[in-house]
Amino acid sequence: MDHDVFVSLLIIFCSFYYRAFGTSLSNVRYFAEASVAGERIMEVIKRVPKIDSENMEGEILENVLGEVNFNHVEFVYPSRPESVILNDFCLKVPSGKTVALVGGSGSGKSTVVSLLQRFYDPIGGEILLDGVAIHKLQLTWLRSQMGLVSQEPTLFATSIIENIIFGREDATYEEIVDAAKASNAHNFISMLPQGYDTQVSVNYFFHYAINQI
Repeated sequence: MDHDVFVSLLIIFCSFYYRAFGTSLSNVRYFAEASVAGERIMEVIKRVPKIDSENMEGEILENVLGEVNFNHVEFVYPSRPESVILNDFCLKVPSGKTVALVGGSGSGKSTVVSLLQRFYDPIGGEILLDGVAIHKLQLTWLRSQMGLVSQEPTLFATSIIENIIFGREDATYEEIVDAAKASNAHNFISMLPQGYDTQVSVNYFFHYAINQI
């Protein structure tokens, strides 16, 4: 092969090689980020939760009065162990009493409810329901004894009655109405054209609210 031709071909080859190599280098960062993200996802998938929501072991109280006690409770979130949320927290809520927890954002109001429902366990102290430590109670049964409306409730794209029944699938219609009355929602629901069968929709409630003004 002619020397000049060989040199020309070598130059062309090197040009394409380095161009392709340079393009691949620009994507290395994305491959690295994807690899790190994949490792984190696998850690979450393989993680065994300390609180097993499907565990059917534990006590079930025959008669629930509803007295709640927080005895010297200490708590930090696992993701922020350096930030103490509750320190020697004590609270007694007698059966049948209405109690309001008042405080600034981040003071632990929502944390108290999360601990009562055992989404987390305290690192110190104990929480009692009618004198029994809640970690000794069957978790599914414990949560079935409570009704929770969070600060940012989630509504599913189905009827109102089906949204309510997600809380307890075997509830009767009368129990559903009683629950709505207890949460001061029955009158509002009854005013809707289809009542409890009204389909939940952001646009529907927006237009309904506008028409009521």
